[in-house]
Amino acid sequence: MFELMSDYFWNGLMILMGAIAIVISFFTHKNQMRIKRNGRMTEATIVSISIEKGLDDSPPLDIPVFRFTHKSENGDKTYRVKGKSNSTSKIGEVTPIYYLPENPEKDYYLPKKDFLVKYVMFFVGMFFFCLGTIYMMQSLNYPTENYFLYLILSLFGGTFLLFIIGQISYHINNK
Repeated sequence: MFELMSDYFWNGLMILMGAIAIVISFFTHKNQMRIKRNGRMTEATIVSISIEKGLDDSPPLDIPVFRFTHKSENGDKTYRVKGKSNSTSKIGEVTPIYYLPENPEKDYYLPKKDFLVKYVMFFVGMFFFCLGTIYMMQSLNYPTENYFLYLILSLFGGTFLLFIIGQISYHINNK
C-alpha cells in the first residue's frame, strides 16, 4: 500500500515538475516576445564580465554586462544591464537588445544571448512530464505496452520537430 502511494507521489512529482518547467518556459517566451513586439531595438556592447557565484561546488558563472543607449526627447541615457545566462561573450562584442522605454533596466531581451534557457527548460519539462506520465500509467496498471509509449514519444518528437521548424523559419525570415 505505502509502496504504491510512494510510486504515485514520485510519478506525480515528475509530472508536476515537468508541467512547471513548461509553464515557466512558456511565460519566459511570452514575456520576451512582448518586449520584442512593444519595445525598441538598439545595439548593446559588452563592457565587462561579472563573475557570479555558482551553486555550492559549481564553478563561478561569467555573466556579460551590456551597455546600451536609450534615445528620447529628453536626451540620451546610457544603461548597464546583466545578461540572464552564462553565454560565451567577449568584451567589446556588439549584440542587438530589445527594451521597453518605460523601464529599460528591467524589461529587456537579448535575442542572441538569452535564448537557450527557455528551450532547455521546455524540453526538460517535456521529458519529465512524459516520463512521469508513463510511470504513472504503469503504476495504475494501464496497458502501456506499445501504443501508449509510442504516443508519448510521438508527442515529444513532434514537439521537437515543431521547435526545429519554428527556428528554421525564424532564422530564414530574419536574414
